[in-house]
Order: sequence, then C-alpha cells, then structure tokens
Amino acid sequence: MKRAGEPMHVDVTEMTEADLPRVMRLRARAWATAYAGLVPAAYLDAMDPAADARARAGRFRESRGQVTDLLALGTDGALLGWASYGLPRPGGGPAGELFTLYAAPERVGTGVGRLLVEEAHARLAGPVALWVLEGNHRARRFYERFGYRAEGTARPDDYGPWGGPVLRELRYVRD
Repeated sequence: MKRAGEPMHVDVTEMTEADLPRVMRLRARAWATAYAGLVPAAYLDAMDPAADARARAGRFRESRGQVTDLLALGTDGALLGWASYGLPRPGGGPAGELFTLYAAPERVGTGVGRLLVEEAHARLAGPVALWVLEGNHRARRFYERFGYRAEGTARPDDYGPWGGPVLRELRYVRD
C-alpha cells in the first residue's frame, strides 16, 4: 500500500447509486479523522454508513442533472476519495457549489483531494462556493491554496443534541 506523499495512479469516475454504501463508509471514516475534537464524539460515534446509504438513495436519484458525484479510485478499484458539486443551493450565490470533498484518511496528503477539486473546477463554469467548519483549519488552508477565500457569510452547525456546541460554517468563494 502506498503511503502519504508517494505518487500513485488515480482514476476519477462518476459515482453510481450502487457506490453509496462504500462512499458512506468512507464519509464516516473521514469525519472520524477530520472532525475528531471539533465535532462531538457522540455524533461521530452515531454515524451509521449503512443507514446513511439507504437514506441518501432517493436523494441521489432525484439530484442527477443538478449534482455530480466524483470518485477517486486506485488501480485496484479501492475508493480513495469522493467529491460532489453542482448548482448552488437556494441563496447560494455563485454559479456552482462544491458540496463534499473527502479523502480516505490514509490518503490525506497524497493528492487525491487536489485531483477531485481540479476535476470539479474543470467541469464547473464561473465562481464556486463551498462551506467549511470555522475550526477546520487544515481544510481551510487546503481550499485557500485553490484560491478560495472566506467571504463573510457564516451559518450555524448545531451539535447540541449530541452534547456539543453550535459550530460555525464559513462560506468560501473562488472566482
């Protein structure tokens, strides 16, 4: 297995509904790593990839044509990362929005995230927005390297039901 920093071959392909179970497993692993100490452990522990996959199936089908999900796959077919982008949410502003970007925890720093962001940018026309937790400094630095900047809009992300605080998400925009 290649380690962080080593070059590797990655294929980017569009996700299908059949990919949902493994994508939700990747999402739960990525959240557990990226948000440890930021998002309450009770929330992270309650993540259920199988239930998430079932819950997202209908939304996945309904969003085709508006949202595109990209997968980064290793030569062996291993899921290395996931990104989704599309039309902005109502009131979202710019021409497009990057909704999700997750790399497998063991692939952070290998270029998987960069590859997915570059592919999304190549497919989107015009400015792009995204939301990032204010305390997620690693992600904020990552997006800033691509020309994203916090533009002053924030929204609450409430973890009170899991014994946590109300965190702030910041909207970043790239022209």
